[in-house]
Amino acid sequence: MQFSLEYFLRIQDDAPGVYYVNTSFRGEDPDAMYLNQFYHIECELLGPLHRGMEVAESYITNLVSSLLRDHEELVKAVAGSTDHLLALLELCRSHGRKFLRITVDDALDLPMMDGSCWRFVVDSDPSKGRTVTRAGELKLIRHFGGAVWLTEMDHLSVPFYQAFLGETCTKARCADLLLGNGEVLGLGERHVLPQDVLAALQQHQVPAEEDAWYIEIRERKPILTTGWGMGIERFLAWVFQHDDIGDMTIVPRMKGPLVCSVVTWFFSVQR
Repeated sequence: MQFSLEYFLRIQDDAPGVYYVNTSFRGEDPDAMYLNQFYHIECELLGPLHRGMEVAESYITNLVSSLLRDHEELVKAVAGSTDHLLALLELCRSHGRKFLRITVDDALDLPMMDGSCWRFVVDSDPSKGRTVTRAGELKLIRHFGGAVWLTEMDHLSVPFYQAFLGETCTKARCADLLLGNGEVLGLGERHVLPQDVLAALQQHQVPAEEDAWYIEIRERKPILTTGWGMGIERFLAWVFQHDDIGDMTIVPRMKGPLVCSVVTWFFSVQR
């Protein structure tokens, strides 16, 4: 769907952005932070990385303000308090209506970030870069008072479509908003030129033929865009102070025998 948004943004010249709210599908095994089908709000915007981050920050803070205004008692009934919502708004307000930002390299230099906080992107090849683990994300969230942007990932730890940062092409123009149980919102600037997409595909060892149309739209209309997506179940897990996003789903959608057993149980109860 993100690729479709990039396409749609090139169709209507005066559109500052496009978005959708829908289901997304992934191949990961489900756990407390991953679902193979989940609800997602995703947008694609004209402009560079910092513009996308500003829109995301505005969206998150307005969403939290709306929850406090319209659903305060419901959140209290489930989470026990709304202090975490108020604290997030204050955290953002106290830093100029922005969340604090730290690069991956600077984050991994912090004293508390031990060996459990990172791993190599490719275990057998340290030259491919490092990525922050969920344990590291949780430590960063606590360290920065509840939320922080993690930026400038090693490029091979993110999808090929994230723009390169600098001429070495080893870092990406992207950011993850860490909140609650880990990453809640992922954001990235896109490649503008077709040759940059080709270089990224080669670096990530993805056949260019599979993404020929993605290259072509940049040949026809090269524009600077940034996109982000927020997992709704992950956000709600933070709102309700819960540690398993699987419990945020209306109908379980995890792959494997668990789904069959849940469905069997449901229909047996109905009888």
